[in-house]
Amino acid sequence: MITIEETKVDGLYIRQYFPARPLFSANKVLFFHGYPGSQKNYDLAEHLALKGFECYVWHYRGAWKSEGLYSLVSNYKDSETVLNFLQKKDYGRDSVSLVGASWGGFVALEMFARNPDLKKVVLLAPFINMGSDEKALQTGVRFLYSITKPAIRNYEKEDIEKDLRIIEREYNPLKKSFNALADLDGSKVLIIHGENDTICPIEYSVKIKSLFKTPARLYQLDGQDHFLHTRETVFDFCFSFLKEE
Repeated sequence: MITIEETKVDGLYIRQYFPARPLFSANKVLFFHGYPGSQKNYDLAEHLALKGFECYVWHYRGAWKSEGLYSLVSNYKDSETVLNFLQKKDYGRDSVSLVGASWGGFVALEMFARNPDLKKVVLLAPFINMGSDEKALQTGVRFLYSITKPAIRNYEKEDIEKDLRIIEREYNPLKKSFNALADLDGSKVLIIHGENDTICPIEYSVKIKSLFKTPARLYQLDGQDHFLHTRETVFDFCFSFLKEE
């Protein structure tokens, strides 16, 4: 049995899952969803809560139940706001794990680079920007804009392009003057990716798993696309990894 409570912090919607019998009090799980319009992570949070984890699912500013205007750049600033919310509940970074899906995986990766004491990080079919040319950037802009409406209002193609350029400069751990992952403990990282993913190709996950100080763990799911439809398999991999000491 679990209790679900809703709250807002600086206009950001946070859905809290409290297990009747918390079994992992030193490991709270914070979820980062993908680009708005995709899966919200509710099913995975509920599954882990039923197994004894305290879980938090939040919505980016301007998405679904969160207030304000959406911006890819604001995802990063608001991530720190939510981490600080947990800090005020006496949950230090070393007792918080992140689970990021798709674009949320890229945001979670940057949060790990900025907060290396986080307990664990799970990346589900993550978007991984390995460094791209202008043509690739424009392709990304067109793709994101094609799935923006109606989930996000008042976010135009030029806004997306501006934000992606800022992220390339300031929030991409793979495009900084040094490999920001090289000093991070990859044993804290689990990547789950479908081999048939055409949105965020698996080869980028294969590449980054070895960029950490110690290699990350990668599970490649045969026959699965970007949306990882075999949810029970995803549940089991996440639970097994997060419960490890």
